[in-house]
Amino acid sequence: MRRLLLIIVFILPAKAFCQYNFYFGNIHSHSSYSDGNKDSTATGYYYPGQDFYYAKSSYHMDFLGIAEHNHYSSNNNPGMHVADYARGISQADTANNDGTFVCMYGFEYGVISNGGHVVTYGVPLLVGWESGSGAWGSSNNYNIFNSKFDYAGLWHIVNSYPAAFCTLAHPQSDDYSNLTSTAAYSASADSAIVGSAIRNGNAFSTTTDYSDPTPATSYEWNFLAALAKGYHLGPTVDQDNHNTTFGRANKMRQVVLASVLKRDSIMAAYKAMRFYASEDWNTQVTFTVNGNYMGSDFSTNSNSSIYVSVSDPDVGDNIDSIIIYYGSPGSGIDASMLAYSTGSTTLNYTHTTAQTVQYYYFAKIRQTDGDDIWTAPVWVYRNAIVLPVSISKFEGHRVNKQVDLNWTTAQEINTDRFEIERSLDGINYQAIGSVNSKLHNTSLPTDYIFSDLHPISGMNFYRLKQVSVDGKFSYSDIVSVKFENPALSILNINPNPVGKILNLVCGSNESTAITCNIYNSEGRLVKSISKNFTQGANSITANVSALSPGTYFVVLSRPNERIVEGKFIKE
Repeated sequence: MRRLLLIIVFILPAKAFCQYNFYFGNIHSHSSYSDGNKDSTATGYYYPGQDFYYAKSSYHMDFLGIAEHNHYSSNNNPGMHVADYARGISQADTANNDGTFVCMYGFEYGVISNGGHVVTYGVPLLVGWESGSGAWGSSNNYNIFNSKFDYAGLWHIVNSYPAAFCTLAHPQSDDYSNLTSTAAYSASADSAIVGSAIRNGNAFSTTTDYSDPTPATSYEWNFLAALAKGYHLGPTVDQDNHNTTFGRANKMRQVVLASVLKRDSIMAAYKAMRFYASEDWNTQVTFTVNGNYMGSDFSTNSNSSIYVSVSDPDVGDNIDSIIIYYGSPGSGIDASMLAYSTGSTTLNYTHTTAQTVQYYYFAKIRQTDGDDIWTAPVWVYRNAIVLPVSISKFEGHRVNKQVDLNWTTAQEINTDRFEIERSLDGINYQAIGSVNSKLHNTSLPTDYIFSDLHPISGMNFYRLKQVSVDGKFSYSDIVSVKFENPALSILNINPNPVGKILNLVCGSNESTAITCNIYNSEGRLVKSISKNFTQGANSITANVSALSPGTYFVVLSRPNERIVEGKFIKE
């Protein structure tokens, strides 16, 4: 075996890359503008603006969407008045605080009987069907008319607004004009719908200490049926709050991956299906195929390199299993298990695929406490292209403060060089080095190595650009390496338990403004401290003498991202 070793390193500035953050929230809830805030007499919360304020102080909540029922219905279950829709949008705009908490306002279209509810955002006018004089007044109770059971019309309206999207709430088999059962595939519906509920509720819960059990009803079957039919959508979980419980009924969270905590970014992440549904309130999941994040739809010359990484800071929230499912869109056959691991926080698997065939993949993760997490899928089409270079192995490993990449070619035809490219978002790649081929043509196995001496904190994606002597090129599979170097860290909490004065020693890898929030055991915000950190060790001192005895959680964050957590006992 002939072995060649050549290392050339180029250093690029860290700011050239962008890493996604994890944002937690819920977009299916209601205020008194429809049939929400049913406990308003006791709580004093009535309107969307008040509800956004309530949710902002809940634990592990970065965004809230309120979607009122679009029709008035009856005295027992009143829905939206057309005039209130504009008021709700205005209150969401006022309450929205990009970088801290995102507020969204929309409507829930449809009826339960022979219809189906569709949570809708990004349409600035109320869509409905109630005409003439009624309980809402003498005018029509809509801005845009659409017949009561005309879901094809709804998809068309949603598609006319570039930022708009829909999710399917608590679906039944004959909902939305038999969308996932007997009806033919609809490209219009596929464009409008980005999600289908896996779990929903408990809708009328009055619990505010996060203790509600996971809803018993599962809608996983509809998610699977939609994928099998060819629809591009991801899984959702929402609390469907009808009382003043926003974010506090249970620990279910919809988690979106976005670069910043801004409304436009959250909306765009939903549109891109860059999200996952979690029964746990702070689990972070990365799921990629060939470096492409969940929600992606792409073509490749390579096999499917699948990567899953799970992180949860809570003690005891260990991983029971990670399962990769796959299927063929439009086949009518539900996805089946492709790969499986137990007791591990990561899973790497390469699926050898057939050329000119499309596949989709998603992950289902179960924690040891029984909480489940579903990722949005990735769709992959395998091109029918024969590569001039056959790579039998491509691996990446963290070694101390660097990442070592190793690959072996089984053959090379007119090969000039290998350009090593790196990405942090799985989309945008930049060259970080090059390794020359000295043989150009060989059928002998040849080993190569390249070291990235300056990996970026977080997920690093690598691929090889295989360039031939005539300038033609192709890409290898993608490998992922997680390089942990947290921007903020809690180095010490003392004393713990604490009586009067809490002292925190924190580390920061750069000068930055931070917020230190303290939550009680019920997840309510009880104290907030703002401070400017310098690079290195920093201290925070807080008088907590007024706090009741119990367990408290500390959350450090920078603008647009939640960073690290800790906890202490108050005596």
